[in-house]
Amino acid sequence: MSTATDDRERGGATGARRARPTAGQTGTARTAPPRAPRSTGRRGTARARATGRTTRTSAARHDATASAPRMPFVLLILGLLGGALASLLVLRTVLTEDAFAISRLQQENRELTNQEEALREENLHAESPETIAERAEELGMEPGEAPLFVSLDSGETWGDDSGGSGDLPGTGEQPDPEAEGDDG
Repeated sequence: MSTATDDRERGGATGARRARPTAGQTGTARTAPPRAPRSTGRRGTARARATGRTTRTSAARHDATASAPRMPFVLLILGLLGGALASLLVLRTVLTEDAFAISRLQQENRELTNQEEALREENLHAESPETIAERAEELGMEPGEAPLFVSLDSGETWGDDSGGSGDLPGTGEQPDPEAEGDDG
């Protein structure tokens, strides 16, 4: 090979040298960046054959090393997705179970409310005057007459004095309180 070809591969022209900054210069002169060697044409193929490598083998080797770190990542993502699905299933099951419990408790609450309302109505019926009078007659009690009222200052009595039987206390003739006081 000639030296001109070697110089072109290095990025320079034949016999041309790059300027180097001296001690006083800052090195801001324009210089071309170094070029990567080109492997085109027959020459690149010859090198690959000489070293025993082909572009397919190096690409396959490159793919094998690139896919090896991907596998744990893919497995990690699949594991996370599986765990998320399992946790969603458990959460859904718990929520459904709670919904059934809430429904059962609401039904029980409605039944207790109806039972409470029935007991209130029964209590109101038992407190009515007609029911009390019926139960009193069943126990052998007789209805009382209208009460008589006594004035403590004058000693007079007033009220409905008719229709009472004499054997009930407070319905017969009462002694005059003033007459008792004069005898003493």
